[in-house]
Amino acid sequence: MEYTLSLALEDFIPVIFSSIGLYFVSRMVGNINTRLGQMATIGWILVTIGGFLKATWKLVMALTQTQTNIVWFDKGMFIWMAAGFTLLAFALWLMGEIRSGKRQPNRIWLGPAIVLVLSLFAILFTGFPDTTINTWRFILLGVMTIGNVVMVILLIQQARANNQNLLAVFFLVNIVIVFILSGLARIPEQSIPLQWTEQLLNTFAQGAFAYAAWKLSGIIATSPLQVTGQARV
Repeated sequence: MEYTLSLALEDFIPVIFSSIGLYFVSRMVGNINTRLGQMATIGWILVTIGGFLKATWKLVMALTQTQTNIVWFDKGMFIWMAAGFTLLAFALWLMGEIRSGKRQPNRIWLGPAIVLVLSLFAILFTGFPDTTINTWRFILLGVMTIGNVVMVILLIQQARANNQNLLAVFFLVNIVIVFILSGLARIPEQSIPLQWTEQLLNTFAQGAFAYAAWKLSGIIATSPLQVTGQARV
């Protein structure tokens, strides 16, 4: 697969948009519960690392005419993002439990720890760290996708709970485009025009996500639904 320099440079834009959006998500969670905010912040950092490593890999490939392949910048993305989206999904779910008044969660790290330990055992038994074996990457891709989808669904729920239907639509657009991109990525012949289409769609999706996360974070920070006192532990 070949990449042009302009294509590789543009790939950093959706990564930046995604990172901005996840920053606001982590800040939103932190406004409700400090410990959950820490979990979400770690998730934001991990996803951002994965995104920047992948974009950097593409840039190196473009600059060296595919002669230099830093394989772990490419394949390693799944490790960072699977862990990051898992933490973000659990942080948002537990934040919702607090805001709805259902409970004050304890042992907040137990759920994500179980998921990530099981994922670790699964990839160790399916060829990790051999990058020529696809099975372990498919496992991490599944964990990453589930975490991402759950995270966005929870954000849609929060937007609707605060009567922000337009923001809910922006989040929905983001996840729909993610699935479209997943389908486009399976096309065997990844021509330059097709890659531009994929990246521009991704840029739009992550831009919509960043905007919606920014607005929702500000709304929840001043929402009467916000729980205080015990929530900030």
